[in-house]
Amino acid sequence: VDCVDAQPKPAFVLEGVELAHNIEIDEFTLSRNGEGIRMINFLGFEYKVYVASFWTVDELKSIEDILACDKPKRMDFTFLKSFGKSKVSKAWSLQLDDSVSYKYDSWAEDRAAFIEFFGDIAQGGTQTVIMIGDETIVIDQGVEKGKIIGKDFQKAFLSMWFGEKPVTSQNPKNC
Repeated sequence: VDCVDAQPKPAFVLEGVELAHNIEIDEFTLSRNGEGIRMINFLGFEYKVYVASFWTVDELKSIEDILACDKPKRMDFTFLKSFGKSKVSKAWSLQLDDSVSYKYDSWAEDRAAFIEFFGDIAQGGTQTVIMIGDETIVIDQGVEKGKIIGKDFQKAFLSMWFGEKPVTSQNPKNC
C-alpha cells in the first residue's frame, strides 16, 4: 500500500494571514523558511504592524547560508493596519538606516529607489521583495513597482534581517 497524501497541506495562519508552505517562482519551488510578527513600541504600547514571511529553495539555517545562497529568495510583508505613503516611506527609511549593516558605493541611490517603489498600504496588503539572479524585484500589493540590479543590494537588504543589527533579534523564525 502506497501512503500518498493527495491533499495539499493547509496554509499556516499567523494573525489571520495565510502563509503557504510553498510558492513558485519561475521554475523554482520555494518553501517557507521563517515567519514572524513585526511589533513596534509607541508610547509604551506594543503594536502589531505586519506579518513577515521568508521563502527559500533550500532550508537556510544561518546568515552565512542565506548570504551564500544564489537561489531565489522571497520576503513578504502583509500589513495588519493601513498606512499612508509618508508613513511607509518613513518606516522603511528608519529601518534601513538602523539595521542595514552592509553598505556599498551606490547604496544611497539604491536605498532611495527601493523606498520610492512603495505607496499607501491597505490593511491586508502585501509588500513583496523577490531576489532572483542579480535582480531584486519589488511588488507592492500585487503590482511590480521596479527592480534594483546587483547582488550588493540583496546583501544589504538581507543584512537588515539577518545582519549585525537585525530588525528583531529572533530571526529567521520571527522576521
